[in-house]
Amino acid sequence: MAKIIKLTPDEIEQARKEFEESLASLKLSDGKISFTKSFSSIQRKATIYFTELAWLKMQTLVREFDKEVAWHGVATRGEDPEKDEYFITDILVYPQNVTGATVTTVQEEYEEWLNSLEDDVFNNLRMQGHSHVNMGTTPSGVDNTLYESILGQLKSSMFYIFMIWNKRGEKTVKLYDMAKNVLFETADCSIEILDDGTGTEAFLKDAKTKVRTTTVTPVTYAVQTKTPEKPAAVAPVKTKEANKPRMGKRVKKEEKKDDNKDVKMASGYGYGHYYEDGYYNDEYDPRDPFSWYDGRWY
Repeated sequence: MAKIIKLTPDEIEQARKEFEESLASLKLSDGKISFTKSFSSIQRKATIYFTELAWLKMQTLVREFDKEVAWHGVATRGEDPEKDEYFITDILVYPQNVTGATVTTVQEEYEEWLNSLEDDVFNNLRMQGHSHVNMGTTPSGVDNTLYESILGQLKSSMFYIFMIWNKRGEKTVKLYDMAKNVLFETADCSIEILDDGTGTEAFLKDAKTKVRTTTVTPVTYAVQTKTPEKPAAVAPVKTKEANKPRMGKRVKKEEKKDDNKDVKMASGYGYGHYYEDGYYNDEYDPRDPFSWYDGRWY
């Protein structure tokens, strides 16, 4: 929010009264006195208008210089005293020495440059701006010293605008209006571009009717949970023992009496055979030379 620049007689009297009350109850711990008083903010906004040409000049300086560069602006106050409006109609570069982070005025050359200006331009040099290239736009200690120096020269009817810009389009604005006793800072100021016939505003307005923003809706895919399949049965690894022919089940058979008790049944009929130990084998046994398999004797 906007702030006051100078204290009114009533505000000075109020501050004096509070300071005296603070002194009466003050106990010094280090031999120093500290007193702070805040004043209410002002609910006001300012609009700074650039002509197309002035805007293009300023942005070109910021864009094209890889080191800091400073400029003055020709500025006037709006005609309606009820509105906080200010107009910047031209940008002028003055003699200076620069580095990547500083601007130093060449005083003698600067004074000669000022004297070369027409009175209407000289009397309306009410703006000082410079770039911070690729850095932030917070004023440095040198910047604040310059601001205080210029403010000390302003009459009560004047105003002055300070600006810092960088290549990212970031800015810091301080607008001191001495006549209205108001300080407008960055958040209190809006920037507008006036159509002065250069054609950039008309070009931009026409371009905006042709360029449309398309909103892309991201496609969402449902994640399907797949039930793990039962792993296929793994065939057992055949070993030497497993490769042996499978013996049939040995089933105890009833012994049969034979007239020739000295001879026991040892040959098989059909698929299988009888062992001499009285068990019946239902499968082919290659170890038995008398086993029967597939219609042949082995």
